[in-house]
Amino acid sequence: MSSVNVDSKSAAGTGVAARSPADAFARTDDIVIGLGVRTAGKFQTAGSIFVDGSLGEADVECSSLSISRGGEFHGAAKAARVEISGSLSGEAVASEEIVLRASAVVTGKISAPYIVVHRGATVTGEVNSVERRNEQNKAPTMPPPFTKYRPKRGLHLFMGAVAMGLVLSGGAALAWLRGDQNAEPAAPEAHAEAEAADGTLSG
Repeated sequence: MSSVNVDSKSAAGTGVAARSPADAFARTDDIVIGLGVRTAGKFQTAGSIFVDGSLGEADVECSSLSISRGGEFHGAAKAARVEISGSLSGEAVASEEIVLRASAVVTGKISAPYIVVHRGATVTGEVNSVERRNEQNKAPTMPPPFTKYRPKRGLHLFMGAVAMGLVLSGGAALAWLRGDQNAEPAAPEAHAEAEAADGTLSG
């Protein structure tokens, strides 16, 4: 088995440059095994590895490994996160999670604290849900408070209806009072007419 560390600048072309493992893992370069490409070897990066082609006899260490639909991976992988839509034959160990999409075909062993299997994924082999890192001792995290006050819409509608009711009832009361004031001046005239009528009757 050959040991190959890929420099992303040379990977953009066709060449491969050998690098020390410590230097390669300190970089965050992404490695892409393109569609139709068949290769084998050891790959280390602090970035991501994307397998669209075929990677055989692989020994991979990275932050995330993604095997696309139609991609093939044969060997061992260690990553924080692994997502499989193609096929994996071998072993994958993730420190965070492994996601098996509906088109995934896994033969071998997978281990992670969280394993997500979509309907349609095929797994033949061993599946281990490993212990989660100190999550049992952690207090539940509260979402951050809203930075801006966001009132509820129902409260606005209720307060608007109350204000409208007050305005209408105030207007009705005012109209009622005005109606009584208009009626008061008319009352003495009616009283005078009544007295005049009484005077003509008595005279």
